[in-house]
Amino acid sequence: MKLNKSIDDIETHLETIEAPSFDKLDFQWEGIHFHAASHATPKGDSGEIYLKGKLGQLYFTIEDPVQRTSAIEQVYTTNKDIDGAYKIDRDGVVHFESVTLTDYLLIGTELVSALTLILLEAETHLRLLRAHLKALN
Repeated sequence: MKLNKSIDDIETHLETIEAPSFDKLDFQWEGIHFHAASHATPKGDSGEIYLKGKLGQLYFTIEDPVQRTSAIEQVYTTNKDIDGAYKIDRDGVVHFESVTLTDYLLIGTELVSALTLILLEAETHLRLLRAHLKALN
């Protein structure tokens, strides 16, 4: 299973890091580039994990009107059902953004574990939408 191999690869990589105290992380998952960051809330009593990813670009109507329509419908119907949000920028690039509240600031391996759970929860929606988009260059 690809996810298990990816998790194993991440764990192996994390074991080689001397001080796993990072609070930001850039990574690729299923061909999607993600940026994640963990911050303390303004009061300092809890944490937030910001996760952002670029999924792909909408097809132009002349290229593939069915894929374009399916992607746009998927964005608007999915936004009602998930914790994160999909956005389409002016260039037709579809972004996924998620903010997850945590009991305390998560760093290092705890951050990676939380990101794994976030992606597992969003996986079905991410894959469905990604299937209707062009890959980014």
